[in-house]
Amino acid sequence: MTVRRNIFSYLMVAPALLLVLALGVYPMVDSLRLAMVQYDLMRLDTDGAPFVGFANFRTIFNDPRFLGAFLNTILFALIAVGAVTLLGLLIAQVLNLGFRGRGALRSLVLVPWVIPPVVASAIWMWVFQPERSPINQVLKAMGLIEGNIKFLTDAIHTIGPFSIPMMAVSAVRIWGGLPFVTVMILAGLQSIPQDIYESAEIDGAGAFHKFWYVTIPMLRATLAILVTLLFIGGIGHFEVNYIMTGGGPANLTNILAVMSYQQAFTQYRFDLAAAISSVILVLTSIVAAFYIRDRISHD
Repeated sequence: MTVRRNIFSYLMVAPALLLVLALGVYPMVDSLRLAMVQYDLMRLDTDGAPFVGFANFRTIFNDPRFLGAFLNTILFALIAVGAVTLLGLLIAQVLNLGFRGRGALRSLVLVPWVIPPVVASAIWMWVFQPERSPINQVLKAMGLIEGNIKFLTDAIHTIGPFSIPMMAVSAVRIWGGLPFVTVMILAGLQSIPQDIYESAEIDGAGAFHKFWYVTIPMLRATLAILVTLLFIGGIGHFEVNYIMTGGGPANLTNILAVMSYQQAFTQYRFDLAAAISSVILVLTSIVAAFYIRDRISHD
């Protein structure tokens, strides 16, 4: 009976497992294979696809644009993950309170979640147009600026790796990821027993102390999963940067996923694109390994 039940369970899982293997594992393994051969689509008929080992990795590591895209990817992930987590914590705390209209406000927070990234990027491109940007109009009316801010094209005003275009695309990424973060944290908040807060109040804890010594520790597991997923998504992010800036201006918003796409479908160097994708795989694997190690040490 137990064997029959196990077979039935495996059969139920098999379709999903086959999809994961076909759409996830196989493309990943084949991408690693492609990174080890010369696969220049313009010379494929004459040169074929000979094995070149790590030559493609040496090529991209010697390309200054790759180093810039690598640093931009890390910066983009740090900005997006840090900001969206802090905002999600703040908004979830508010939505967890009891007040009239809370249900409507919760529904409103979910709006960015249902807008496709392509549509959202097009909307934000209009918002960031210098001449028609409502942001510029408000800032001018407040007397904070005189000329228009070029949100997506300003390659002059930079502070180290920080630039206006990078902050603009990061803001769009934060806006799009905020609903997911808020819902996850709100679910975690609602699972915290109220008795703990009442005990903390009896001991004289204020709002900040309850947040820091009760809420954050109780949300540790939720935040660990959340930050891991956000970092993995941020490192492999593509659509917003590609649609809004194409990696420009002057490669200020170029990230690894965009550079990989450019190598494959602009330069037709699928081998270099696969090598860059392999770097993304390594980075996301490192993030996942840290999470797994952290969970094992606390279990």
